[in-house]
Order: sequence, then C-alpha cells, then structure tokens
Amino acid sequence: MKLSLRERSRLVSDFWSQKPVLDPETGEPMRAFYVERTFMPQVVMVSPRGRMYRFDQKPKQIRYSRGHLRAMVRDAQERENPVCPQDFEPLAVTRMPAIHVPQEWDYAFTCPKCLSYGIWLETGKDDEEPAKPAVKKAEAPAFHDETIPLARRMEMARDGDLKLKLFAAMAQTDCTACGYDCEGYAAALASGKEKDPNLCVPGMEETAKIVKDLLKAGGLLT
Repeated sequence: MKLSLRERSRLVSDFWSQKPVLDPETGEPMRAFYVERTFMPQVVMVSPRGRMYRFDQKPKQIRYSRGHLRAMVRDAQERENPVCPQDFEPLAVTRMPAIHVPQEWDYAFTCPKCLSYGIWLETGKDDEEPAKPAVKKAEAPAFHDETIPLARRMEMARDGDLKLKLFAAMAQTDCTACGYDCEGYAAALASGKEKDPNLCVPGMEETAKIVKDLLKAGGLLT
C-alpha cells in the first residue's frame, strides 16, 4: 500500500506523540520503534499481519512553531517555495479555504524528507503574537554565543548546575527547531519535561553526545 505524504507524516507524528499507531490499511495497532543509526536512523512500524513501514528520521520530525508557520505562509503568499527549517527541503504546501475566515486561506505544510509538519489557521486577526507585559530577563551567560567553540562553552559552564551545562552544550542559535530556544530546551531536559536529547539540529551529533553524557551523569538517561 502506497502512503501519501500526509499519511506518512501522521503516522510518524502519532509515534513521537506516543499515541497508538494504526495500520492505515486495516486500522489495527502496529508495533513501532525507533532504530538509532549513525547515518540513517528510522522509525519502523510492523503491522500484526507482518507489513512493515520504514520512515527515515534524520533529522527527527518536529511540529513547526507559529513563528515558522508565519514565515512559510508569507513565502507561499508571495509565490516563493517555503522550506523546512530543519533540513531546508522544499515543503509540500496545501492551501484550503479558511475555516474561520472563508474569504482567506488556511495552509498545511509537510516536509517530504523528515516528515515535519504544521497547519496555519487564518483567524483574521493580526499575525503577531499578543503583546505581553515586559518581563525583565536575566542577562544571558557569556557562552551564549554561537561563535564560541563547544569545548570552550563547556569549560565556561563547568561550575554550573545541570541546566547551565546543558544550555552551554546547545548550538546557541535559538533557532527553535527543537520547539524551544536554547535555554528553554536545556531547562526542559534538566527538569525531565523533555526526554529527547537529539533535538538540537544545528548542534548535530557533537551536541547530542554531550547532552546524553550530561543526562546520564545526572541520572536522567540510562
């Protein structure tokens, strides 16, 4: 059975969301697992009848943030081809009449490579996020500079707690491809809220290795 891009993306999304993964042909629950390989990690799904589905996951699937979606919609409206912020692959774009504002358009975006996805629902309101009260933010650590080599950043954070060391291990680009900024991802890992140590796309394997080592030392990863 040949699956559409949207179907493949939905299956992988269900897997990463820890939802039941159902065989698209029979509706039966499938056994699904992640195979971590250096060059081509995959999500593998096996139906009760032995049918196997394989989905390449380097980089891993993400759900696009509102900021990413806003930029993608702008590109689509200007007839430019939006690309995935993870692997820069041209996205499959679906345009449909808006649910909330019929004279406008909603958009769905799917990456054919990593199967990342997102849906923009037009509300007729200002695109921008609602203004929030100004919150004084602590000054960023000195290592929060993507031009500083990773080894040097880790040296600068050596006396800090787990969160600070994890923060130093990130790529310092605040790209939000992981769903957070660099400090937010570090905080989520340190608190146990986030379990996946492989989400820092710009940091690649170098960052992932240090993050895993730090989590293991802190008893948060086996």
